[in-house]
Amino acid sequence: MSGEIHKNHRERMRTRFAEHGLDNFADHEILELLLFYTIPRGDVNPLAHELLEEFGSLANVLEAAPQDLQKVKGMGPASANFLHMLPQVFRRYQTSKLKGVVCNNTEKIAEYLKGYYVGRPREQLTIVLLDNSCKIIRVCDIGEGSASSVKINMRKLVQCVLQYNAAEVVLAHNHPRGRCMPSRADIMQTRNVRELLSKIDVRLVDHIIIAEDKWTSLAASRQLTL
Repeated sequence: MSGEIHKNHRERMRTRFAEHGLDNFADHEILELLLFYTIPRGDVNPLAHELLEEFGSLANVLEAAPQDLQKVKGMGPASANFLHMLPQVFRRYQTSKLKGVVCNNTEKIAEYLKGYYVGRPREQLTIVLLDNSCKIIRVCDIGEGSASSVKINMRKLVQCVLQYNAAEVVLAHNHPRGRCMPSRADIMQTRNVRELLSKIDVRLVDHIIIAEDKWTSLAASRQLTL
């Protein structure tokens, strides 16, 4: 009887999602729905609640390391890796939407980057490669740091630019827990990148800093002239 109840609950949840999407789902119900795909039988409602209680929010659950997720009773490697993969899938989805898009203004690129940085708990340096028509060729990550700092991998930067024959570059990074205003280190790094790219006849168009739903353009800032 218990198994039949859980089976019917799963079917109702799946039907509800198919008909109405996730808008009217609570966070624990979204986790339940996701866990259905890695835990084929049984009641995962208590597990969903425990995950939220342990990590504090749906975002924190999805951003948690698999080894931390597995510390919660009932979470095996498959479930932990599946949940951890979802933000990365979303970023790849965002990147695939960018290719070939004409981005001839800072606001358009910044709006795309806000989605690209979803679920990044540490600072991540990224370059958006553009051709002569301002079409996006590719988005490449060139460095990952802590929650408050990051160092550019200059070798990887040049390698990506030359590999994809970029004419222009937009540098970007996120401030996961801070304001989107540039630090002195951000300004110095931007100048170093601009100088390096100029030696291979590639123009640095901008450096955009993302902090959740806000962004700052260093090209538009009085603190730096690109």
